[in-house]
Amino acid sequence: MPNIFYITTPLYYVNAPPHLGGTYTTIVADTIARYKRMMGFDVKLFSGTDEHGQNIERAARKQGTTPLELADRVYIQYVNLWKLIGIEYDEFVRTTEKRHDASVIELYSRMKANGYVYKGSYSGWYCVSCEAYAPESDPATPVPCPDCGRQTEWFSEESYFFKLSVFQDRLLDLYEKNPLFIRPESRRNEIISFVKSGLKDLSISRVTLKWGIPIPDDPNHVFYVWFDALIAYLTGIGFKTDDA
Repeated sequence: MPNIFYITTPLYYVNAPPHLGGTYTTIVADTIARYKRMMGFDVKLFSGTDEHGQNIERAARKQGTTPLELADRVYIQYVNLWKLIGIEYDEFVRTTEKRHDASVIELYSRMKANGYVYKGSYSGWYCVSCEAYAPESDPATPVPCPDCGRQTEWFSEESYFFKLSVFQDRLLDLYEKNPLFIRPESRRNEIISFVKSGLKDLSISRVTLKWGIPIPDDPNHVFYVWFDALIAYLTGIGFKTDDA
């Protein structure tokens, strides 16, 4: 059996046209993929677009169009650019595709069946641009986004949560028994330190947003964009579609 090598670009946001940073990243991924093919690896190069979430919804509204029309337009720009510069990707996933919907719903169903999902509430200062909450938020004190520095907005809403906290010891055990699981060493140490600091349960749904994949058993909720989007890396290797 040949060595399998799966390499991914980021999922690119469709709120704006392709830019130099994303192009550079994709060229680097394509270069590594070509090298690995020359070395005899069975390579799969993935690229894709992240098309759900409040950021996309607002960008579409500002441009006087719908989120899907905006996503369709920018998706074509990415495909045409990758063709122009000779990117040889094996799979391109849009998070608005039906096959991706199926992957997200399948993973959620497995999580729920194993007792890893519960309903609660979440509140905090929220960055629309990064689609993320600022940590340890105080409602009386607005805080800038720790990632991009933009002003945040206060949100409080019902949410479904993934019990990420129960995986802390399992993850640390995995990293200890598999020293090469995360590379390079500096990143391995960074991740281990982060996990040891304590994992919190993850909010995986929104009720204040409509542009997303509805939760099958509670359609008032849509999946949070960072839950939905990251599953695209599984969609790209046939999860659900190929019974992976």
